[in-house]
Amino acid sequence: MGATKPSGDHWPFMEFKIALSVTDTAADGHHVRVRLLHKPVGSQQVFTWPWRSNTAGSGETLSVSTTAQSEAGIEHTGVEVARFEGDRKLNSCTDWN
Repeated sequence: MGATKPSGDHWPFMEFKIALSVTDTAADGHHVRVRLLHKPVGSQQVFTWPWRSNTAGSGETLSVSTTAQSEAGIEHTGVEVARFEGDRKLNSCTDWN
């Protein structure tokens, strides 16, 4: 995951450029998903963005470029990657930028 923060005095309230990617590394019949997380300015509350699914199979990578903006501002960005069986999350991990 990569996030390009805008510049200027009001950067938390401007549009961020976001790059997400996830590779399915296990031939286990499950698919993987990735999503953006963010914390607004002055808060530890975590907001989750929609999942992006990689159902192409083992060894395949999904790459997504998008933007993010919030009225409350974005102070921190993060990513959650998870392994799914259908719509059931089996396990996941997160990392903050």
